[in-house]
Amino acid sequence: MMRKIRIPGIFLALIPAVLALVGTAAGAAEFSADMIQKANGQVVKGRVFVKGNDFRQEMTVQGRTQTMIFKKDRNVVWMLMPENRMYMEMNGSSGAAGMSRTDPGELARSAERKYLGKETVNGYVCDKYRYVHRDASQGTTLQWISKKLNFPVKTETGGKSGRMVVEYRNIKEGRQPASLFRVPEGYRKMSMPGMPGMGR
Repeated sequence: MMRKIRIPGIFLALIPAVLALVGTAAGAAEFSADMIQKANGQVVKGRVFVKGNDFRQEMTVQGRTQTMIFKKDRNVVWMLMPENRMYMEMNGSSGAAGMSRTDPGELARSAERKYLGKETVNGYVCDKYRYVHRDASQGTTLQWISKKLNFPVKTETGGKSGRMVVEYRNIKEGRQPASLFRVPEGYRKMSMPGMPGMGR
């Protein structure tokens, strides 16, 4: 009999935000960094690894390690559960709705953009932008985009759904192993009923 797998609710709640953020990784440089995400009074820390169009994020929530891998060329997101050697698969497009609040391209189409000048964030010179969404319920978004990394080093969003801040610190540029962006051998695929975009 298969043992029931329990996934912390806070992690499931963060999935849309993660899917939204990975849309910004397209064409980025190769690097790793510490991630700090603050939303609705909760703080989640983790690590990210970026290799061009590939993005990996590792988080520890309620004592459990969860890993998400986004493969843009395959339009797929894998959620790994190392403790159980299992993974779930979802369509990368399932984050499209949330992406409008974080992806620079989507923001330019759904909001009025204003350039606020240059600021240095965590050692990187960034172009700072404010986006005022045409949908008032989504409020405003601030982004600090590093030209060197082609990636937002910091993003702040605020609207009716609350405030979220995502920041990358201790950034280390350099080649990232391709193995980080694959499902490890020996992992079994599982599904979760009731979650749109999940593969079975």
